[in-house]
Amino acid sequence: MRRARKDVFAEQHHEEIYWPSFTDMMAMMVLIMIFIAILAYVQSIYNAYDQSQIKQELHQVADVKKHISDLIEKQLEKNVGKDKVIRGPNNTISVEGNILFDTGSAEVSNQGKKVLNPLANALAAMIDEKDMSKYLYIILVEGHTDSVPYDNWSLSTERAVAVVKYLAKANPKLSRLPYAQYLAATGYSEYKPIAKGNSPAALKKNRRISFQIILDDNKWQNKLKDIVNQQ
Repeated sequence: MRRARKDVFAEQHHEEIYWPSFTDMMAMMVLIMIFIAILAYVQSIYNAYDQSQIKQELHQVADVKKHISDLIEKQLEKNVGKDKVIRGPNNTISVEGNILFDTGSAEVSNQGKKVLNPLANALAAMIDEKDMSKYLYIILVEGHTDSVPYDNWSLSTERAVAVVKYLAKANPKLSRLPYAQYLAATGYSEYKPIAKGNSPAALKKNRRISFQIILDDNKWQNKLKDIVNQQ
């Protein structure tokens, strides 16, 4: 009987040694916590990389618009002087209208042709740069007049169209695809003045041709979506 009890006790004692000790359990918990921390750290690096990609893409898009505006501004300044070129909202670049046209005329003047010739070459070279043109939608040529009573809607629009046509004539590349798709013209009459009042100086500033850079939202937004979907 005693031997049987001893065998039962030994068997019970033998089974108990398979349970993990408190120290083993604590060690296991620590390992699990370390593993979770490593996963969190790796995920944070991955998220940071994604955020960096998104910021880089947005920065590149902003740089494209500024780069094209800078190119137009510098090219115009070379030929007409800094005081005749105005940088407006959204990086719009404007040049005084009397430099490109005679009063009341929608035909590019001889002086205007000298200004637009090098600009046409610069725009064609820019479009050849794939890092620039891949985000570009339109270089919009805008015609603006002063508030002196006249058929200002027609005059402003005809002047903008005349600039686009002359750019295409100055550099034939701009008259065909894929270059021509990046040029457009519109007129705003007297309704987007940049100077208030009817003084000769204000009227002179408001008579202008502007270059507005419009980016292709679908292209760069789709690129951002691709980056986000890769997460």
